[in-house]
Amino acid sequence: MKKILITTAVVSMLVGSASASEVYIDQIGGNLTVDILQENGLNRVNTESDPAIINGNDINVQVTQSGDMNEMDLYLQQGADSTNFVYSAIGDMNTIVTNIYGGIDNSFIATLLGNNNVITVCKDYINSICNGIVVNQTATTMAITGNSNEINLAYDSANATNNIDIGQNLPSDNNIVNLTQTTANGYNNVNMSIDGDSNTVDILQN
Repeated sequence: MKKILITTAVVSMLVGSASASEVYIDQIGGNLTVDILQENGLNRVNTESDPAIINGNDINVQVTQSGDMNEMDLYLQQGADSTNFVYSAIGDMNTIVTNIYGGIDNSFIATLLGNNNVITVCKDYINSICNGIVVNQTATTMAITGNSNEINLAYDSANATNNIDIGQNLPSDNNIVNLTQTTANGYNNVNMSIDGDSNTVDILQN
């Protein structure tokens, strides 16, 4: 296990051993770039009970995981502006949870190739319950290829944009998309493309 306290820096971590790896991040300060590559499955970047905390402006986090049953838990604290999180995975049964609690101009890009993966983006994710983001101008882009994947997004945000593409390269079946958007002002936008059978989409906007 690696536990890392990060201030303003550029950090790259490559974990490619045959055994599983764990990386834990606590971050302080802005203007930070973190690149993490984990291979061979059963890897972890923090946990739901101990998420990777990002608190600062102009943060770039890129995580690439390959193999099955990887985990990633990221918490953007209130006041984290201009934060970009890019996640990509090739494998099955990966779980990604991102909590966003405030900030402006944050983005989340996820690319998954595999089956039975779960992505959750919301303000609070406690006991598998997702509550809405309190944030403005958030952009989320999801590209999923595979079967039986689940996407959970909840926003209480002005000017949120969500781009969801399921079955980019191959028809993808039995996927689930749950999207909730609420706002008192501004507008929210959804662009969705799905190629495959028996997919379920639930969108609530108010």
